[in-house]
Amino acid sequence: MSDWTILLFLILIGSIVGGGTNIIAIRMLFRPYRPWFIGSFQIPFTPGLIPKRRGEIADNLGKLVEDHLVTPEGMQEKLRDGILFEEVQGRLQEGVKDLLQEERTLDEWMEEHLGMKDQLLSLRKSVERGLADRLRVIIQEYSREPFQNWVPDNWIDRCESYFPLLADQIVTKGTDYVASPEGINQIDSMLKTYLRSRGSVSTMFSRVAQRFSMGELISRELVRFLQDKQTKKLLIELMHREWKGILETSADDYVSDEKLEEWLTKLTESAVGRTPVIGEWGGPISGWSMRYEELLNKTVIPSVLASASTILSRYIKSIMKQIGIKELVTKEVNTFPLSRLEEMLLIIARRELKMIAVLGGLIGALVGLIQGIFILFIF
Repeated sequence: MSDWTILLFLILIGSIVGGGTNIIAIRMLFRPYRPWFIGSFQIPFTPGLIPKRRGEIADNLGKLVEDHLVTPEGMQEKLRDGILFEEVQGRLQEGVKDLLQEERTLDEWMEEHLGMKDQLLSLRKSVERGLADRLRVIIQEYSREPFQNWVPDNWIDRCESYFPLLADQIVTKGTDYVASPEGINQIDSMLKTYLRSRGSVSTMFSRVAQRFSMGELISRELVRFLQDKQTKKLLIELMHREWKGILETSADDYVSDEKLEEWLTKLTESAVGRTPVIGEWGGPISGWSMRYEELLNKTVIPSVLASASTILSRYIKSIMKQIGIKELVTKEVNTFPLSRLEEMLLIIARRELKMIAVLGGLIGALVGLIQGIFILFIF
């Protein structure tokens, strides 16, 4: 075998050893995944470097992410940029637009998307019960109390201030009616009916009443009585007397418990039924929700996101501490399949790893060349 053949053979051997050694070293970063044993003796370099130090790598990677990558300061900076919430707002507005065009009821929509059946119906019933219970407590608190104990004094004074006006109206309307032909005829009719009911003794008076218009005579006297100043004073005194009697009574004197419950049920159902959204969500969403679209898009969603941004910025450190970024990363790294991690790193660094293997081959070839020169030409 010639010297040059030996030299080329040494270069080839060196290249194979150098490149193969690097390839094996790269593979030994991951493999074997578990330690190998011969009897009770553990073969050195098993498992591979990454499987063996997996816990330490996970801990250090978690600490790196928590301390230098995903930091509260960085999160606050992103929140202040507003880009995240602009994206969220756009998505929410698109979702709201789609929702408002639904032909189903809100209950049906929630049942399909959230798995919550008849939740809004239950909520409405709860609102009605809550309102009825609250009103019942208020009513029971005052229903047995005399009106004068809880009706505001200014209300009482205001009502009493209308008594003179009411008396004037009674006098005026009474005078107009009594003096009118209709009133006189009514008086005549009542007088005749009264005299007939008295039998034969009143026959003479009945004939006199027919001959002379007793209705007109009585009408004039009634007008004179109504226009007398004392009549108005008497009416006002009677009003005050009756008003005082009413104030000494309570609501229980006028309304039974059964009637009160009936009114309370009707009141709460009517009030809740006329309440925006709550009273409407029994119908198709598209039939009632469009008038709230502008409110939702321009007021509700921006306000909610602004509040969320403020809260997140204020409590981001506490939130991230509660989340436990380090523990989360450590857990994920420890549970991530090693084969998948190896595959990902080989895909990402394939070119660089090839260059390392080639470089190892070149260095091995150079070493083989130097060895050949020393062996063949120097020694």
